Amino acid sequence: MIVIIYYFYEKMKTEVLRPLYQSIIFWLCVGLFIYFSGNFFYLVLIQSTNDPILINQLRVIYSIVTITKNVLLSFSFFANEIKERVVNDFNIPDEINLDSFHPKSTFS
Repeated sequence: MIVIIYYFYEKMKTEVLRPLYQSIIFWLCVGLFIYFSGNFFYLVLIQSTNDPILINQLRVIYSIVTITKNVLLSFSFFANEIKERVVNDFNIPDEINLDSFHPKSTFS
């Protein structure tokens, strides 16, 4: 969970051209974050109680977390990620005449 939070922090600092939620990796991280945090708190709470009603409620919550994770991971593959175009062209404007420059010889 800490690695995913750090990843979100770094992406929010560096990603400025498009919204973060439009990338596939964002939704994968959200799904995994929900799953890891749900598992963590389920295991912590299930060990600390003996009440059967609370255990059943925790299992329902765990099922909801697992279904949410599966839905997010499935829908993340339908995200439309815009590919960045790499511009390798070096364009010089036409109005600049670089070939017409003739320096005067001052050393004659």
